[in-house]
Amino acid sequence: MTNPETTTDVEPIDFEGAMQSALETVNDHESHTEPDAVTFHPSQIALCERQAYLSKLGLKDQTDILGVFQTGTLIHEFIEEYVGPQFPTAEFEKPVELERDGVRFIGHADCFDPERNAIMDFKSRNGWYRFDPPSDRHLDQIHVYMAATGAEFGQIVYVSKGDLEVRTWPEDGLFVFDPDRFDAILERAQAIRDAIDTHGVADCEADIPFDTCGCYICRNESLTLE
Repeated sequence: MTNPETTTDVEPIDFEGAMQSALETVNDHESHTEPDAVTFHPSQIALCERQAYLSKLGLKDQTDILGVFQTGTLIHEFIEEYVGPQFPTAEFEKPVELERDGVRFIGHADCFDPERNAIMDFKSRNGWYRFDPPSDRHLDQIHVYMAATGAEFGQIVYVSKGDLEVRTWPEDGLFVFDPDRFDAILERAQAIRDAIDTHGVADCEADIPFDTCGCYICRNESLTLE
């Protein structure tokens, strides 16, 4: 059987352009931008110093990955609306704020369970290829939520984008808050704060006060700078 005949006489709907336009509309570039030196979102400070600096100041070009963010947002919304009511004592999208040693962390914890005194943080994945949890980035992010809420325990909940299959780390329990890890996160935030106070906001790539570290995000960096 042959394929149908095609024509260029009728201009098709530009769904590709419309999709990108919609993603740019619903993803507010300024929502996680913090121009002051002291404020960080947990997802930012979980990055290396360079990427955390770029992210908090809105210097990363994320046009090509807006779809990734949107898919993750849709999964989080589904969990909050349809899974959350099954756990009436847990707080989903709990606002958190913590000021410590000259820096401030603000954000929303995916799930805080006061009965267990635990934070559960949701991470969406394309699948389970090379699934080897936990990553330092995920552990750093959840440790900020734990410090802000006083949670003693935590768990990272991974959800497949393909079929919403769930896997957790730890697999059969919870991990304990590590104060040394949180101290290292504080030091990273303080280093970025001090760099902004000293050098201001970079106007070009050469002015970024942190070198690339070789991490995956550094290797795939895209900037809004000249």
